[in-house]
Amino acid sequence: RCMAACVGKIRLQGLVKIGSNGEWAHDPDNPQYYLIRDRKVALPLYPQFGTEPNGYYVPSRHVPRSYSQQMFGPGVDHSIDQCMVPDRDLLGVLQLFRTTQRIIFKWKREPGPKIFETNIHGKKFEMYN
Repeated sequence: RCMAACVGKIRLQGLVKIGSNGEWAHDPDNPQYYLIRDRKVALPLYPQFGTEPNGYYVPSRHVPRSYSQQMFGPGVDHSIDQCMVPDRDLLGVLQLFRTTQRIIFKWKREPGPKIFETNIHGKKFEMYN
């Protein structure tokens, strides 16, 4: 219910495939799998409680790190660092947020020309069309 009522439209709704062993099946074309398992950018809320959530969050870079670490655990620095200077694939998946209220099962990057390049926080950033 909170997905449909999200005022900030910060949601990306989807499902992941479950393998025969009950674990998440490898599915890098699924945006949730990519953000949660491949890139480890989306994190569970309060992982120290030992529950596997149905909701994952991309920590905000505008919140004090100590507070984010309390909420999301030790993966916060990695998550925020990647989101501050995203590569082409991560930027593409992050742009899926706010695009639809429908479930997104897979994503695909379409090639396009580079339109911008700069350094952000000492790291190379490239933007493609």
